[in-house]
Amino acid sequence: MDCFAKGLTIDPTNAECISGQQKTQMLIQTSAHASSGNDQERFAHAMADPEIQMIMRDPSVSQVLRDMQEDPAAGQAALKDPIIAAKV
Repeated sequence: MDCFAKGLTIDPTNAECISGQQKTQMLIQTSAHASSGNDQERFAHAMADPEIQMIMRDPSVSQVLRDMQEDPAAGQAALKDPIIAAKV
């Protein structure tokens, strides 16, 4: 995702970067839904990581995560912000 974002900063209309970013995001979402059987275990493991704890305490990240659950399009729009995308 970082590489596509960097490519789009150089050329915001680059079709390969736009397509690659969209496909990657779809794969991430599909993978998250497909592996929901062990979500609690992965969540517990992730929350043990100090870096993830710091990220999750960030109000902007919390808001984006809520937006993604309530309105995926709004969440996707927030991910266009390079600071938010890097945190997520």
